[in-house]
Amino acid sequence: MGDFILDTGASNSCIGFSSVERFIMLTEESQVKAAGAGAINMRTHVANDNNFTVGKKVTRKMSFVIFDLSHVNEALLQVEEEPVQGILGADYLKVNAAIIDYGRNVLYLK
Repeated sequence: MGDFILDTGASNSCIGFSSVERFIMLTEESQVKAAGAGAINMRTHVANDNNFTVGKKVTRKMSFVIFDLSHVNEALLQVEEEPVQGILGADYLKVNAAIIDYGRNVLYLK
C-alpha cells in the first residue's frame, strides 16, 4: 500500500526511487529525463509489467517511471501534508476512463 498524488497534468504515472523496494519492483535505467513539479533533467528508470490496485480495480502490466520524488515530498511537507510514494498520471486515468468528482473528492474508474 502507498499514498499517491492524482495528477491530471502528469503524462506518466511515477514511483519514487525510495519506494521501489517497498513495492517490490524490477527497474531498468532509462535514457529519458523527467521534468515537472519544479525540477528538470532528473534521471529516471522504468518499471514495466506491474500489478496496481486502486480500491477493487486491478490494472495488470502497468508501467511506471521511477524518479526522485524528494522535491515533491518537500513541497508537501511545507504545506503540512504527508509524503507520497508516487503519482498517478494521465496514462492511468485515460486507460481507466477516470472521472474525477471534485465536489465529493471521488475518483471513478471504468
